[in-house]
Amino acid sequence: MKQLNRNISDVARKIKREFPKICRLNEPLASYTTYQVGGPADAFVVPENIEQLEQVVRICGQARVPCFILGKGANILIHDEGFRGVVVALEKCCNQLFHEDELLYVGTGVTVQSLVEYCEENGLGGLEYMSGIPGTVGGALTMNAGAFVGEIGDRVIRVDALNEKGQRVQISKDEAQFGYRRADGLSGKILLGCWIVVELHDPKKLAAAREEYLERRARRQPLEFPSCGSVFKRPEGDYAGRLIETAGAKGMSIGGAKVSEKHANFILNFNRASARDIYELIRAVRKKVYDSSGIWLEPEVKFVGFSEEERNKVLEPDEEA
Repeated sequence: MKQLNRNISDVARKIKREFPKICRLNEPLASYTTYQVGGPADAFVVPENIEQLEQVVRICGQARVPCFILGKGANILIHDEGFRGVVVALEKCCNQLFHEDELLYVGTGVTVQSLVEYCEENGLGGLEYMSGIPGTVGGALTMNAGAFVGEIGDRVIRVDALNEKGQRVQISKDEAQFGYRRADGLSGKILLGCWIVVELHDPKKLAAAREEYLERRARRQPLEFPSCGSVFKRPEGDYAGRLIETAGAKGMSIGGAKVSEKHANFILNFNRASARDIYELIRAVRKKVYDSSGIWLEPEVKFVGFSEEERNKVLEPDEEA
């Protein structure tokens, strides 16, 4: 462990020496997440182009130092002690957004909302249901994000990525293996962008649809406090929010974290919560639902910087909870 920590520190300093303008050391991560919690990363890097990204990934790979790709920080919970390794943001190097007729290309550093607005401005239909989804296109691809009537994977043709060796590859829709809140074929890859099929549509009707979806989201979801969105995946044949409410966990709190009384599948940072508060509340809610229904809810949120043992306690059945 000491050797690994030394390697991480050495790699962080090496990246800082080679890329001083795009690298910050011991950078706090809380402000980069929608939960507004989390400790520092050894190095935080914002590459300006794909070549810089490839070099940073190669340096990390050769030293076997963990490298985490961070979008807008939605759907993740970062440990209070942070992330031992290198965190990379793609907002500058993967910000492409253009279309050719009914085929659209979007970089993974582009926010979902910017994508929806671009489609509206250019009369491109098919993604308006994603209005209001937080985060970037990269995060949306990784978890096959969607709402109401569809998921992003429904329209993806292929994905551009870097593989585990840092080589550029193209991944087809079938190879991506899109499923409910997952894309197993994209696991372990650094996603650069994707091609999406859209349809020509009236911009005014797209604007009206966007407003309707945003209104529906505002009615159903608690947007007044920091959160990561839905905490748990929908179990087959049921809804996580219904199970949580039935179990009596609505309004339950630990420290500064609280289960929303508006939508039970949201855990809020309502009073300066720590990552530990949120983590423990997730565990407590899972146990309460299990005691009530016999169902272990599967988290949708990703746990960054947590040990394997800590992750297992929220990802697997936890009889000790």
